[in-house]
Amino acid sequence: MRKERLIPKAFFVTSGVGMDAEQANAFDLALCDAGISECNLVEVSSILPADAVETERDKVTIIPGEITYCVMSRADGKAGEVIGAGIGYGWIVKENEEGVEQRDLGIICEHHGHYSREYLMEKIREKLYRMIEARTPGKKIKTGIEVEGKKTEVKSVVVEEGKFGSVVVALVFVF
Repeated sequence: MRKERLIPKAFFVTSGVGMDAEQANAFDLALCDAGISECNLVEVSSILPADAVETERDKVTIIPGEITYCVMSRADGKAGEVIGAGIGYGWIVKENEEGVEQRDLGIICEHHGHYSREYLMEKIREKLYRMIEARTPGKKIKTGIEVEGKKTEVKSVVVEEGKFGSVVVALVFVF
């Protein structure tokens, strides 16, 4: 019996912020803001297939209750705290037998906590390059060659007075 493989054909990146008197409701509101509250989210690790294409959330139909795989970055906090979450992604490019550069695989990393947007962006960049180094041992890293199409999505906010806050950034796989 052959096992069916779950290989994403596409993905989208989304983010949201929620604030409420209850922490659980703040998280739910962040998922609503991100457009993924109707999903049963399953968090996975950090690899994109080389031929996966990026799409937009509004072009994907998700059936309420659908099991949905994603890489998620989430931060929660209370009034007055800075909370931030972010994801970075791109493709490692290698030469094929004919010497032509092509996508090998995609990498995704996340970072979250009580951090500003600028700090999160820097940490995500650092993590992406560490991931590249781990997958291309002995190679000198050249910006723009080993990682093609590098992008980041980051949200950072101060939680409103008298509320709890939640911020999410998710890269959601589409099959």
